[in-house]
Amino acid sequence: MAKYYYLISSLPMLSLENEPAISYQDFLARCREQLSDSDFKELEKAVFSKTDGARHPLMRRWEHYINDVNSILKDERSRKLGWETEGFSNVDNPALRDRIHRASFSMNPLEGEKEILAIYFDFLDSCGSSDPFDVEALMIYALKIQIIERMNAFDMEKGRREFRRLFSSIQKQFE
Repeated sequence: MAKYYYLISSLPMLSLENEPAISYQDFLARCREQLSDSDFKELEKAVFSKTDGARHPLMRRWEHYINDVNSILKDERSRKLGWETEGFSNVDNPALRDRIHRASFSMNPLEGEKEILAIYFDFLDSCGSSDPFDVEALMIYALKIQIIERMNAFDMEKGRREFRRLFSSIQKQFE
């Protein structure tokens, strides 16, 4: 397996609290220059969304984790609506369940979404590649950048404008 000592050591640290010093697109461009074709193809499969049928072990764990989070979220949203939820989710992870419950019930929607993104980010921290200079470490980095970019895409003023636009559109329908 190839090692990417220089590339990985030259990448800036990532934190949910700050915008990344490198964009996902710039990261991919750097990787395209330095990775083997097969490793780059694996890296391109490291996407934030659900990845059905992933072959790489990291991406299979990621897919499984996304499924667990979505299953618990479905339970929590159903409870919030007062629907019966017995048998919906069989995820046996009390800590994850509690964290998602708090995100669903005790925060405004934006803060809840940010907490869900933090849950994903923390999972990736726990995945830590066995070799910090292999393609798996780059895959984790790619997923983290995508999460941070999604987190930074939330713009309160833009959201208010969109809400006002939608609300006025609904009001016009009833006039």
